[in-house]
Amino acid sequence: MRERNYRVAHIMPWPTVGGTEQATLRIAEAVRPYGFESVAFCPSEKSPVHEMFAAAGFETVSYHPVEHSYRRAWPFLRYSWQLAREFRRSKIDLVHCADLLAAYYAALAGKMARLPIVCHIRCAFDELSWRDRSFLWPIDSFIFVSRDTWRRFAHKVDERRGTVVYDGIDCARADARADEVKREFGIPDDHKIIGMVSRVAPAKDFSTLAKAAVKVIAEYGKVTFLIVGDHESLPAYRAHYALVKKMLSEQGLDGAFIFTGFRRDVARLLAAMDLFVLSTHGEGLPLVVLEAMAHGKPVIATAVGGLPEIVKDGVTGLLHAHGDAETFAEQMLDLLRDDGRRQRMGAAAQREVRERWGKDRFARDMIAAYSRALGLKDSARGSCECGVELKRA
Repeated sequence: MRERNYRVAHIMPWPTVGGTEQATLRIAEAVRPYGFESVAFCPSEKSPVHEMFAAAGFETVSYHPVEHSYRRAWPFLRYSWQLAREFRRSKIDLVHCADLLAAYYAALAGKMARLPIVCHIRCAFDELSWRDRSFLWPIDSFIFVSRDTWRRFAHKVDERRGTVVYDGIDCARADARADEVKREFGIPDDHKIIGMVSRVAPAKDFSTLAKAAVKVIAEYGKVTFLIVGDHESLPAYRAHYALVKKMLSEQGLDGAFIFTGFRRDVARLLAAMDLFVLSTHGEGLPLVVLEAMAHGKPVIATAVGGLPEIVKDGVTGLLHAHGDAETFAEQMLDLLRDDGRRQRMGAAAQREVRERWGKDRFARDMIAAYSRALGLKDSARGSCECGVELKRA
């Protein structure tokens, strides 16, 4: 056993905070008690993602991402060498790329530093150019958030180099009063809250949500849709937000939707929701769905990506086909009208999270993946998957 802990460099590709960033923070927090120190490599020193990791007590390092390129090979090689030197200076033992873009930025640098490199794949990549796939050669192993994500990954990864690690969360519920949240956002007391936590980005299917909302409001009436997520930090988000707002206005839904922007009190807002929905074009394994389930909320979601691996249709939530606004609307109406069914489904969702998606299981699986990448055998930092008891450092 080494005298010092293993140090993991988490390569963050974006300056903003979203699902990838929150999931990486959960990894860092899960493995910290067991001898793995995390260092967040952030694209900007004064950015939300840098502040998030620093506030959680993690060391941070700023780096300047350079696009992977053959045409501009010399700047990319020079940048990779500089990043490799930073890995050595920071005494890094393992490079963990938070997603595919992070791998393009840092995989070659990790190889130059002679470090094992792990890449997390969090969403579907059905197509990758030969050029992009060629930049993945330095990666030693891949972690996929769902079976579906691995199955659809355009770069071939065999069983020796790949593993599925389902996310895990703290099952504790936040204390919150729905009436306080309603007052904050001006929501009438007699309205039900249908919530969705997501960046306002093209990957989310706001069009189908809007079409379904028209029917829900027409037939049920007293409901407000609360959309929690960033729509301001990047030009692309602002542009898409403007398109979504225009679409909602055209369908007469201006007053029915409230967009909160980026929030740090997501758990508090989740606790105030009556239903949680996720209308999306594609997903890996969205952690926010597990968070909603942990709060005892039934989930209504598009049956794409890893969502069917989380939501048990008819038990912990309801699934519908992509773009099926009619079924989506009926599902929301059914649960809005049937308080008993909604509560039973929410209770089943919470039990599912406690039994299957907890932090201890997540920590064991992540430590097993790290141990394999580091070449550790029969380590006290092992996993139940390897038949080794998990012990704190």
